[in-house]
Amino acid sequence: MARAADVHLCVKVAKEACPLGLAPTSSTTATLVMGDALAVALLKARGFTAEDFALSHPGGALGRKLLLRVNDIMHTGDEIPHVKKTASLRDALLEVTRKNLGMTVICDDNMMIEGIFTDGDLRRVFDMGVDVRQLSIADVMTPGGIRVRPGILAVEALNLMQSRHITSVMVADGDHLLGVLHMHDLLRAGVV
Repeated sequence: MARAADVHLCVKVAKEACPLGLAPTSSTTATLVMGDALAVALLKARGFTAEDFALSHPGGALGRKLLLRVNDIMHTGDEIPHVKKTASLRDALLEVTRKNLGMTVICDDNMMIEGIFTDGDLRRVFDMGVDVRQLSIADVMTPGGIRVRPGILAVEALNLMQSRHITSVMVADGDHLLGVLHMHDLLRAGVV
């Protein structure tokens, strides 16, 4: 076979490592090393990128990390926890528990974001020692809030969430609420 080839790369070994001389050990290792070296050389020669690899293996872990976008896995429509700024804290808490994402977005009738209320905010409210039955969500919400665009990579959203120590993030086009992404969504999708 070597004589018929244009190029012959010899991976011959003097002796196998198997003490019985039965199992191919050193030769399989040498062949594996040669294959890896050729693969790396071809990657460099052809300018093959991680994105190219992901497109060739979209179902694999790397493919998911490089192809999956926030809008592929975010909660939308009725799954989005949201209340109006005029809601009581009690009603906001009911929405948090109903939607089970650990937060609710405060927005107007046009889904324009005014703020966010999270389970962390609730702990801070209890630490203040006030009568929670008398509060409106406007009294305790965090104005604005962290958000991501729907078209960014899910792994980018994960990095943001990890760096900010948050478990969910609003997905928006400017101030217009489009969805919510929770850390569990990233886990289910295999991004984490």
